[in-house]
Amino acid sequence: MHRIDIDTVKSPNKTFNNYGGNNFWPAPEGGIFGFNYEGNTWRVQSAINSEPFIMINKSQKSAIAHKQTMLINRKGTQIKVNMHRTFSIAPVTELFNQITPVCSFAYTVEDCVDVLNQLDSEDGLLGCWTLEQFNAGKTTIAFVLVEDVYNAVNFDFYEHPNERLDYGSRGLIYRTDGIKAGQIGIKTAANASCIGFCDTASRIICIREIVVPSQGTYLNFADNDQPKGPYSAADNYSIFNGGPTQNFFELETVGAAEIDHGIVKGSKLVTKTSFAIFSSEQEVKQFIENLIGIEIK
Repeated sequence: MHRIDIDTVKSPNKTFNNYGGNNFWPAPEGGIFGFNYEGNTWRVQSAINSEPFIMINKSQKSAIAHKQTMLINRKGTQIKVNMHRTFSIAPVTELFNQITPVCSFAYTVEDCVDVLNQLDSEDGLLGCWTLEQFNAGKTTIAFVLVEDVYNAVNFDFYEHPNERLDYGSRGLIYRTDGIKAGQIGIKTAANASCIGFCDTASRIICIREIVVPSQGTYLNFADNDQPKGPYSAADNYSIFNGGPTQNFFELETVGAAEIDHGIVKGSKLVTKTSFAIFSSEQEVKQFIENLIGIEIK
């Protein structure tokens, strides 16, 4: 279902090892505490780019992966952390209850990052950030199920997506065509039910849900200078549309930072991803139209 780069998995020797799949990164990306910058140069640090997770437990329905590493933010603060992922096969989303797909599948992932040394919130912030990556094309359309559709989107990333964004009565769609890089955030305050995408050509629908609300303080995780500071936005979902050299898009979820009297303790995020395959393109369009309240052309 995902975009997967098996060759890079086998030989992770690039400046940016873009594995695809479902990845766990530290947030924020940009700003004064960004984890993806060395000065003004964008980079992926080795803790994320090349250090593997170690499988510490597995069964037919679940697996646990773990690594202890050192993260370094743009300010130069060194943060010793445990990063922990628990993967479990799960029942599919209740949104699929009223339909009968050809087949369906779902899993939950509990992502945790625990700070092991003392981290003052004046020196750094930290939140879980998970990115699921998929092949983009003319037939892939991302969506958000949310009530207050016209106030739900944070545009503090790239330029306004204009014609790529359309509003329905119960949500919005974002055309993830892989033609021009862009991104939207979904404000935590909007209480979105889920994000997802459909591929009408492959007859696939995917839905991502935050199944346990993250506790703590949400951050501006955007890849920009964040001139109004690291608390100037608070998103828990995001959708990224890659450009022509990337040919992918991402469904992203973001967790809150746990801060106790100015000391950052870590972050926790629990999400569920559900897939369904339908027998026809029309069934896919009808499901999205009923869900979001918008005609898919």
